[in-house]
Order: sequence, then C-alpha cells, then structure tokens
Amino acid sequence: MLQRDHEIPMDLVPRLKQLGIVEVWVRCRDLEFLEDVIDEGLGEGQREIYSHVRRNFEKMMQGASGQLDLHQFQESIGGLFGFLRGSNCGNMLLQKLDAFDNYLMSHSTNVCYLALLLGMKLERYLIDQRKVKTPRDAKDVQLLGLGCLLHDVGKMKIPSAILNKPGRLTEDEMELMKLHPVFGYEMVKGRIPASASEVVLNHHQRYNGEGYPPRRDPRTGDAFPPLAGTRIPIFSRIATLADVYDAATTTRCYSGAKLPVRVLDEMHGMVGTFFDPVVAEAFFQTVPAFPIGQVVTLSDGHQAVVVDFNPHRPVRPKVQCLRDPGGACIADPSLYELDLGLYDDLQIAYVDGVDVRPYQESQRNREAALAEIA
Repeated sequence: MLQRDHEIPMDLVPRLKQLGIVEVWVRCRDLEFLEDVIDEGLGEGQREIYSHVRRNFEKMMQGASGQLDLHQFQESIGGLFGFLRGSNCGNMLLQKLDAFDNYLMSHSTNVCYLALLLGMKLERYLIDQRKVKTPRDAKDVQLLGLGCLLHDVGKMKIPSAILNKPGRLTEDEMELMKLHPVFGYEMVKGRIPASASEVVLNHHQRYNGEGYPPRRDPRTGDAFPPLAGTRIPIFSRIATLADVYDAATTTRCYSGAKLPVRVLDEMHGMVGTFFDPVVAEAFFQTVPAFPIGQVVTLSDGHQAVVVDFNPHRPVRPKVQCLRDPGGACIADPSLYELDLGLYDDLQIAYVDGVDVRPYQESQRNREAALAEIA
C-alpha cells in the first residue's frame, strides 16, 4: 500500500485505520539519528497487552462466564517487564499508546507500563511496605501490573453518556462516577489475587485520607476511618500516580492533553496530599519532563531535539541542535550536543509554541533543595 520514501496521502489514513493499522513509523530525515535511542520493541509490547485487555474487557461486557484470562495477561505483563529489565532506555522513554478508538483500554495499558517502571525503581520500598511477603515476593511487580490493567474496569458499568460527556458532570453524575472503583472491585474480587484487586478498589484513595470510595462496614453501613498514608496498599499508591499522569497527558472528551512538563509541575504540588512522597520522588526520577525525541526551542533560539534524560535534573536533558536561531539547518546535530545540566543560563523555552519556562520552577526548587541536603 505504501512505498518507502513516499509521503502518506491523507485520504489513505481512514483506510489504514479500517485495517487496524493505528500507527506507523514515519521517516523524518532530520531525526534519523534517534533510531539508536528509540526501541520499537516497547511499543509492540504495549500493543500486545492492549489487545489482551480489549479481549478480556469485551468478554466481561458480554457477561461471559468463567475466569479472566489471567494466563494471557500475566504472560504479556511478564514479557513487557522482561523487556524493560533488559532495555537501556526503558526508564528514560515513556511511549504513550494512544488508541484511536478506545481511551479506557489504552489508558489501562499506559498505567500498567508506567507502574511497572515505578515498581522496578521502588524494589527496596516494596520490600519494606509489603512485610507480609518474602523479599522476593514483595518486589514482584507483575500483580501490580495486573491491578493497573484492570484499575478502571468498573467504568464499564457507568453509562457511556456520563463517561463521554464533554461538559462538567452534575453532582449526581459525579457520585455515580465515584462508584467505579467499587463496581470494578466487585467484578474482579475472587477472580484475581487480592493485591491486584486492591488496586482496583483503592486507586483513588489519596495519601492525606481524601479520595473515594468511602469505606463502610458492610453489615451496619457505618463509616470506617478513611485510608491514609501507608495504610493505603503500596500498589495502590503507585497506581495513583500513574493514573493521574496518564489521564492528564492524554486528550479526553472534556479536556485536551497537557504537556508532560506542565503535568509534572502540577503534580509536584500534590506530594504529601494526593501522593506518597517516596513514590513521588521515584516518579519524578523516572518520567521525563521532555521525552526523548521531543523537538524543543531553547532560550537562545536554537531548535533542538531531546536525546537523553537526566533523572537528577529532569528539566535539563541532553539535546542535539537541529537549527540555529536564524532557522538554518545544522548539518550534523551530533556535533552540537548540549547537556543542559551543565548550562544554567540555558533552558528549554518552548514546546510546540507553548512557553514552558513557568512549569520548570518547581523542579528547579526541588533540585536546589536536594543540592543543599547533599
């Protein structure tokens, strides 16, 4: 259908979607050098999980009897986990899967992927928090991935008119929406291990005790004290960050996608209230404010592309310059590689025409605080 080095005609795009081709790799000669740092295998692993999520969700919607296909889920999660373990760039590159036809399923896959990355970084914390397990079992994150794949399954019980409503929900609609963790928990309880089903129930519990659903005695209906702090299962605390980040950086029916640097800036202000500080610190060292491959404009006017991530100075990655301030192409970008961590007078100023300098202030304050501690 397509020949190499030929432009894709836009009238062919609908046909590609009909054939189930939801994304293609496009050659951009100015960025060909990025092939060494971007791995197609990660996207393939995510899409495999997506297809498994879709099949299982459709069976549940149709009321199919029997167990969830846990073997298929766990096999694909294990494959993705193994890929991330062996990848040199897995913890630096966050490739979001944007399914053109179903937000719920692509979101579930993205949250699973991000939670696996966080779980890998938090092995010591998992051993400390999951005291009922052996150290080996405590740091096994495959059940974390399973819980994250299913964390929003209860939304399948919410009317589509509410789920896809472009405007603000009414009070009654919001109260119904807040029940989706309960609906989901009832769907998976007893069908998956408890540490995974707890993610489904508790992924909207906030570190300060706020959040939902409310906890009640099933016999009397009396309210229990809210879950807070480390009483919230650690897998749920990890899922909360992954869920908030992916939702905010994805286009929804009621809001546009925000740039990662903006979302991370907003999430800094939620540490200790919404988020566990230990999990949040690992998150900020894992998720790049400027993903590898993103084209940016520097404060001196150069156009550049991000080629590496510095977990200790996330808003100051390595870049290679593509064009000079006058717009002229740079013949060999590798000769103009800059580690922005070494140039305090230079920063990323614009992404897609948006001034992102205001969103870097919280990160600079965090870096300064860490430097004082050191």
